[in-house]
Amino acid sequence: MTRFTQARGIALALLLSASVCLPVFAESVPRNINEIVAMALKHNAELAALDKEAEAKHSLAIQAGTRSNPTIEFQGSTGSLTGSPDEQAISIGVNQEFSLNDKMQLRREVVERAAEIVRRQRENRARLLKDEITTLALDYSLTMKRQELAAEVVTLNRDLVAIAGERFTAGDIPELDLNITKVELARAESRLLEIERERIPLRIKIASLCGLKESEVVVVDLPSPAKLSQSRENLVTQALSTRPDLLALLRERDRAAAETRLATAEAQPNLSAGLFVQWQRSATELGGMSSVGNDTQLGLRLSLPIPLFDRNSGGKAAAQARQDAAGSYHLALERVVTIEVESAYAGLSSSEKILALFEQGIILQSAENLKLTQEAYRLGEVGILSVVDEQKKFFEVNDGYLAAQQSRRQAFTKLETAVASELTGGGK
Repeated sequence: MTRFTQARGIALALLLSASVCLPVFAESVPRNINEIVAMALKHNAELAALDKEAEAKHSLAIQAGTRSNPTIEFQGSTGSLTGSPDEQAISIGVNQEFSLNDKMQLRREVVERAAEIVRRQRENRARLLKDEITTLALDYSLTMKRQELAAEVVTLNRDLVAIAGERFTAGDIPELDLNITKVELARAESRLLEIERERIPLRIKIASLCGLKESEVVVVDLPSPAKLSQSRENLVTQALSTRPDLLALLRERDRAAAETRLATAEAQPNLSAGLFVQWQRSATELGGMSSVGNDTQLGLRLSLPIPLFDRNSGGKAAAQARQDAAGSYHLALERVVTIEVESAYAGLSSSEKILALFEQGIILQSAENLKLTQEAYRLGEVGILSVVDEQKKFFEVNDGYLAAQQSRRQAFTKLETAVASELTGGGK
């Protein structure tokens, strides 16, 4: 009996724990747009590959600053094959090449600049990816708001069908008016289904970018950013100093300059120095008498190529051309960045003006007009077409307001992408 009671208690405990834990795993965690962007950047394979490439370049930079290994030489000779078996020589030497004119330091600098270029390219890819993901999340947020608006319009049409049904039963309106309300309700429900269908591909793409399941995608919108306070000139200056693609070209120019100095240094050959020890046994014959002697010699060997034919003229010319090209690319990109910032700034200003028109009374006036028209229809003062038209205007105005909000958010995002910095409205 005791064992049965214990088993029943354990089973009950397991059921209770399962009932508590299962909703935790099944529940989708709401995430704001910034969290969605952070997750997508973390799960991006291209960014991870660029990180690994930068690490590889850094390792190569360390290797480039390492001296070459010394060489060891063995040499032996004998006179056995030439009729002098008593003559023998053995030598052993160690040679080391020494880079002159700071060649090793320059090689390391060239590879370090290449590693910095990859890091800047990674930052630039993250900048563009953040813009893409933010725009995608904003589109998804817009469909959610449009779905709420479409659901509200469906509710309005259902109320209108109910009112029209009561008036038709009372004999106040013809059956045609009731049928019109039913058609409008069907159109509103169809619009709601279409908006729900638009959310599906956006949700799937967000899930794939963030490493989530489709059911786990729940986006919570952030408050609209504050009004921008920086001037266009300040934003252009900020972009020219922070854009990672510009910084990558600066590092490219620095690398080309280091390559130019390296090419000049490589025009001068490296020095090879070696130490050797030689043991020599020799035989001397004079007047029928012979003597054998053993000698030990310690020597120094120096080797330096003569730069007679190859002075690395082609390498120096190529390095200088790459440096000039990097400078030209940088100037061209500066113009492009300036245009991007100015265009984004103008787009934000235009979207704010359009949004202001809606917020200055259009939204409230549209809701008030719909309310008055509905009340007038209940009292029989206006026909059904007036209510239908006013409901259409209500949806169009509110849908336009949502589009204006979306346009302003996207314009703000484009400006942040062009400047490569987060803009809080008060400046950073």
